[in-house]
Amino acid sequence: MSLPPCVIMAGGLGKRLGSITKNTPKPIIKIKKTPYIVYLFNWLKKNGFRKFYIFTSFKKEKINEVIKNYFLRNKKLKYRIFIDKKRSGTFKALNDQLQFLDNIFFYTNADEIADFNIKKMFKTFMKSQTGITCCVLKAKNGKISLNKKIGIIDKVYNKNKEKYIDCGYKFFSKKIFKKTNRSFSKVEHFLYNEYLKKEDISFFILKKLPLRIDTALDIKRTTKFLNE
Repeated sequence: MSLPPCVIMAGGLGKRLGSITKNTPKPIIKIKKTPYIVYLFNWLKKNGFRKFYIFTSFKKEKINEVIKNYFLRNKKLKYRIFIDKKRSGTFKALNDQLQFLDNIFFYTNADEIADFNIKKMFKTFMKSQTGITCCVLKAKNGKISLNKKIGIIDKVYNKNKEKYIDCGYKFFSKKIFKKTNRSFSKVEHFLYNEYLKKEDISFFILKKLPLRIDTALDIKRTTKFLNE
């Protein structure tokens, strides 16, 4: 089964990392002397992606150079960079470039890698006949509950059910963006504050927390894993 294109959101400031990201975009922080986004590209390529759309913003010249160098070395892969000049947020950035995106695409942030079968998730998405499938992870601080009988996220949070968090990975049908006339900052704000009230969202459960670089502790954990 061939996968649709992959959309990567790589425009964040990475404020939680303090001085580390003052002059360096978070996705190109080096882990073992290699920009983190290179590990991400390699992981996505290994899973079967061959076409990429990357959204950049903060210090775009630096991250764009890393991106271009990667694809120069991987000429069989296709890519396109979109620049979010106003740093308008993930929802508006996607919505503004919707005409250039394929009808179905995989969505991920540029600061996390997870150990799961993406093709299996894609099968779940296609089988569900919903406009979106979200990766979720069981967590004590979660605000999502699942209706496992029919494979969708509950429209109303149920405190008596297991708690889950949204892990960021999603398969989208771009038609879902036509379900609103409002503007949101983040994709998740749209999904859980408006879309879920009208339409179903299917889910795919992760068993492990993704490797992230959100905080110094995350970087330490990710570096340790990549050293193994």
